[in-house]
Amino acid sequence: MTSLTLAERSDAVTAKAFQEGLFNGGLAFIPSYGAVWAAMKNAKFCKSTNWQSRTAIVIMPPLFTFAFTAESTLNRTMQEMKSEREHIRDTTEWAEKKHAQDMKKKFAENNVDGSALINQQQQQQQKYQTEAEITNLYRQSVENSGIRIVAGDELGIHHRIANFWQENPLKVLGGMAAPAVAYIYYGRNNQAHLQLQMKVMHTRVIGQFTILTMLITLMGFKQYMDNNGKFITQADADRRVNEMKTAREGLLYRLNAEKAQKELLDARFKRAKLLSNNNDISTANKKNNNKKKNNNKKKKQQQEALTRKLESHAAV
Repeated sequence: MTSLTLAERSDAVTAKAFQEGLFNGGLAFIPSYGAVWAAMKNAKFCKSTNWQSRTAIVIMPPLFTFAFTAESTLNRTMQEMKSEREHIRDTTEWAEKKHAQDMKKKFAENNVDGSALINQQQQQQQKYQTEAEITNLYRQSVENSGIRIVAGDELGIHHRIANFWQENPLKVLGGMAAPAVAYIYYGRNNQAHLQLQMKVMHTRVIGQFTILTMLITLMGFKQYMDNNGKFITQADADRRVNEMKTAREGLLYRLNAEKAQKELLDARFKRAKLLSNNNDISTANKKNNNKKKNNNKKKKQQQEALTRKLESHAAV
């Protein structure tokens, strides 16, 4: 499975947040509509409200739930992507260092100079071996990152329920507790010999025990999932490995680019230094030549002056 691009990952995260918001907004719509429907039987409520306010009472809780859930899901997913990226980066650096140490150790054991030239076939074989070793390190890192890999491209329904249970224990508790308490009250309500206060009291006591039992069970399973890791498919594991390989290629490309840039700057610096030295030598030679010319000119002028002086004495 090929690695998703950043745009595809962004679209997938947005779609997931939108679906979560719709699902939870739909769940919130049920009690919101039920409460207004029950309140419509009250003449005072009907008299004090109009259809606009009733519509607002029905739709505002689901809209708030949709916005809050979508935003929470988006933030949580972005944090997971950030943690995954950091894990990929750290694993890539760790794999590179470990591979470099293994290669040095292998060269030392075989008394081979790592900088020595080998033939083309050995270079190709060494390249394939290096890629295989690094890929295995990436796979080990993914397997040891607190997840459980399921074969195939899609998780089973029980795997999805377990992952949802681990990520949203309060939602699961609310989804199970509310119908349970309603069913308990419904059972008490059928007993005509009980007064309303006793029905509410029985519902509270039995419901409290039921919710505590559910809470202990839910938290125990969540702790089990936290210790053993969430389920992901083999395709997702391969995608993470491919992302690590892509990150490694990007890291190597940046390192090579920085190395080439540094070599280019060093070459320019050496060239500039050489040109500067040549200019200094040329300037020094030019000064020496000018000095020699000036000295020769002075000597010539002195000789001419001496000759004229001798000629003037001879004439006298």
